[in-house]
Formats: sequence, structure tokens, C-alpha cells
Amino acid sequence: MNDVKIKICFVATEISFINKFFFELAKEISFKHKVILITDTSKAKYNDCTKLEDLGVEIIPLIKRSNAATPLDYLRYVAELRRKINACSPQNIYFLTLELSMFGALISNFISVKKIFFLITGFGPFFLKNNFKTMLFRVINKTAYLFLLFNKSYKFIFQNQDDMNIFINKNIAKKSNSILFNKGLGINTKEFSFILRNEEELTFLFAARLVKSKGFIEFLEAGIRLMDKYPGISIIVAGRVDFENPESISEKTYDILKKSRIKYLGEIQPNKMNDLYKKATIFVLPSYREGFAQGALEAASTGMPLILSNVPGCRECVSNNVNGYLIREKDSNDLISKMEAFILNPKIISPMSIASREIIEQRFSVAHISKEYFSNIY
Repeated sequence: MNDVKIKICFVATEISFINKFFFELAKEISFKHKVILITDTSKAKYNDCTKLEDLGVEIIPLIKRSNAATPLDYLRYVAELRRKINACSPQNIYFLTLELSMFGALISNFISVKKIFFLITGFGPFFLKNNFKTMLFRVINKTAYLFLLFNKSYKFIFQNQDDMNIFINKNIAKKSNSILFNKGLGINTKEFSFILRNEEELTFLFAARLVKSKGFIEFLEAGIRLMDKYPGISIIVAGRVDFENPESISEKTYDILKKSRIKYLGEIQPNKMNDLYKKATIFVLPSYREGFAQGALEAASTGMPLILSNVPGCRECVSNNVNGYLIREKDSNDLISKMEAFILNPKIISPMSIASREIIEQRFSVAHISKEYFSNIY
């Protein structure tokens, strides 16, 4: 890693995103460099800011952008983003989502930075659906990257090979300016310490936003059917529901969840996730696609076997039949069969629990990741 202290700026949608997915990496970076965060703080709680400020991270508030924003709202948002970046004059800047990368590309020729990195953390519904809104987004997205023709000091960072191939095949990125870093953002193995799971109790945990693309509808169906068949098991759901989000589950689905015997905890703050993991046995995420399933890695670090979809961003976390199972996308019957495998043969839980922790220590620890991350991008 370069020993020269530089000013590094991260641009994120909201501060909770940083605390949930980037805190450990930001912590490692702040030991050697000046870290600045530009983000929406409108929903921030006191601890959200102080835990970052205690690391020496400078937080610059950005106006909140509504899901129902008009074209004029987008222009105001992008204009303010440009002003905030130029005011803090970073040397390197990282745009941390697909949408923010698009905005970053639009202003790339109007900001004073040496290096720009577009971190593609996941496509969400925008490359999975073909309705008018998502197709329009893809057109705008590709158009925005045309602004990069006049800028040579940028790179894309992808978290899985499939996402990188899509950008290259669509002529948005090139191999020469693309970096594949398919190891997530690092796990603090001391914070997410190991507890051996065994066959004494069996609790399945779904911890993610309650949106269709996370496979929640399939999980809910599987959970209800299995609890009817095996009353002794427990199933926990933790995650935010936001009906304004077009990807959200319907109010009808939400009512079914609330009336079921599944325990719904609502949204859990990042600093409470560790306690939640340790109350459960098996982590389940039947997502349709991920940038990288960071929550699954945290769960595995605590010793949880995993059940994940065999899709980009998930399959990298599971060694099939070793620390868990990969399932077919959008297939509730396959999900049920893999959950049932733990119910019918609980002796597999302990060896898979040990394997999960070993995989995290060998491939995904934050100390290892931060060194490799910056050796690839300096």
C-alpha cells in the first residue's frame, strides 16, 4: 500500500449504507489516510455519525433525494454533489452504487480529483427487468458514461464477474479500466466472533430489505409451509419495508407475514446485527442477484451455515455442501428442500458451521481485504 497520506472521498446514498457495508473498510483506511464521506444524513441517528467521526471521518451532508424525484430535482442533486466534492478537494473519490456512479460520470469532467472509482455494488432490478422504467434507466445510465470519453483517470470496480461482463459487453466499461474484486468489503472477525452452531436448536434467519429481488416472497412461502410441517422450528425475519419503493413487497404480502407464526423484527440497526446472527442457526438469502452478499459473510463469520441462490454475488460466498447450499433462483421448492435438509439431518450443522468460519478467515477478513483492495487500485 502507498505510504503517502491522501484525501479519499466516498459518496454514498445515506449514512446507514456506509455503517452497514463500509464501516470496517473505512476504519482500516482511516488509519493511514484522510477519509471524507458525502452522504444523506437526514435519517441518521446520533451514533451513526459519531462512530464514523470517532475514526476521524469527515461527514459532509448531501440533500435527500426522493424516490419520486423530478428531472429538476435530479439536476439540483447532481449540482450540489459537484459543489460538495469540489469544496473538499479529494485526491481519490469513490461512488458507491450503480446510481451514484451514473451521477459521478455526469460530473466527472467538472470535479477536481486525480482518480475516480465507480464501485458497482449491485444492479438491483435495473438489469433484471424489462419494463419501461428500468429500460429508460439503462439508456440514461449508458448515456451518462459517455461523459467519461473526455476523462481517462477513472476505473470501475466490480464485485462479481457477471456484473463486469455486462458492463464490458454493453461497451460501458473496458477490460483496461475494470477491476474485479470478488471478495466483498471485508469482515471484522473479532466483532463477528465464532459460536459453534449445533443441532440443539434450529432457527432460520432472513435479514435483508423486504423487496422482491431479495427473494422474500419465496422465503415467506417456504417459511410458512415448513412451520406448518415442523412446528418445532423457528424462523426470523429482519429488514425494512418501504412501500414507496417499487421493488417492495405488497401490503398484502406484508399482512401475510404479520399474521404468520414467523417472527418479524423490523429493521435492525447495523450495530445490533451481530447479536441477531448469534440468535439464529442458518442464514437464508434467496436473492435474485447481489453485488456481493455482505450480510451472508457476516453471518458465516459467526458460524452460520448459509442457504443462498446460485446467482452472481451469492455463489461466491458458499462452497456448496461444505458451508451450506446453493439453490435455484426463484424456486421456493428448492429452498424448502435445502431448509428441510437441516431439519431432517441436523448433524450437518456443526461441520458446516466450522467451515463457514474457516472460509471467512481464509478469504474475507477485513485486514486481508483492505490490503488487497488498495494494492489493486493504487
